[in-house]
Amino acid sequence: MIKLQLLLRDRARDRSDDPALCALLEAHGMHVTACGMATISAETSLAQAENLFGPIPNVRSGFASDIPSTPELAIPADLQHAVSLITIAPRHATPGQPT
Repeated sequence: MIKLQLLLRDRARDRSDDPALCALLEAHGMHVTACGMATISAETSLAQAENLFGPIPNVRSGFASDIPSTPELAIPADLQHAVSLITIAPRHATPGQPT
């Protein structure tokens, strides 16, 4: 699974919009894993990600393997009103933890 981060356009948004936005994401094959005030975390299969965004570079175990060269992914037209950026999530690790 590819881990995605979506930066929301309106950080002061009404949280009651979450179900409609999550439904749009699900329609694109993204499974929402967390929903915050400014971001949404989601995951999707590699095949679905490539179908939606094109080739997915620099991914290891579902996370961005080279964060500086991981490109922004294209935002589907029906999400542009709510989403300003989609990227592949980096793997977060604490010092001393294997990546």
